[in-house]
Amino acid sequence: MINVILLIFEVIFSYVFLLYTYKKYKEDGIYIWIVIAFILSSLMCIKHIEINNINMSLGIGISSTIYIANNILIQKKGNEYIKNNMIMLVTFSIIFVCLLILSGGMILSDFNDITSLTYDNILFSSVKYILANIISIIVGLYVNNYIYYQLRKIKNKIWISNIMSALIFTFVEVMIFMLITNFNSSSLYVMMMSLVIRYVIKIIILILGTYVIYIANNFRERL
Repeated sequence: MINVILLIFEVIFSYVFLLYTYKKYKEDGIYIWIVIAFILSSLMCIKHIEINNINMSLGIGISSTIYIANNILIQKKGNEYIKNNMIMLVTFSIIFVCLLILSGGMILSDFNDITSLTYDNILFSSVKYILANIISIIVGLYVNNYIYYQLRKIKNKIWISNIMSALIFTFVEVMIFMLITNFNSSSLYVMMMSLVIRYVIKIIILILGTYVIYIANNFRERL
């Protein structure tokens, strides 16, 4: 139960900070939050928790806010800004992974070698989780961008665009993450249960994020 409570606080804090950065720095604030959430989710996914007796990676809450931030940009600026956002994320991901690999390949110092060995062990044992998080988010954003933008053009209703796109891209994102992280390492039943719970949690967070988009849209009208 404590894990669920802490997850709720994580989501609330993330959405509040997202709205704050948007109100304070406008579109730049959205980009700032996307980068922060991207880094944090890639690091948090290394840790595992239990929800309803099912093992899960952290970062569910904060990674979900990336899509809401992205949809705020679509709602405000359209598809062109999103293309720039995707290019930025792909470029940043390559740099992020390369720097992590380079840091792990450096020769250890005798000073505080236990901490250094721990860093290397954590890094190399968790590479698949970091890569799974990065790949799933980028693919999920690509799918979300297309669906959300097309729905926005057909019928510009925020709740329709956000919820309908979330139902589809979240399944794609969660499936990619689970296949990479659980390939040949757990039973099919455990993987399917983890997939369902992860999907349901992210859908709930993203549906709640609809209100965040409405609030951000209201900020836009006042700016």
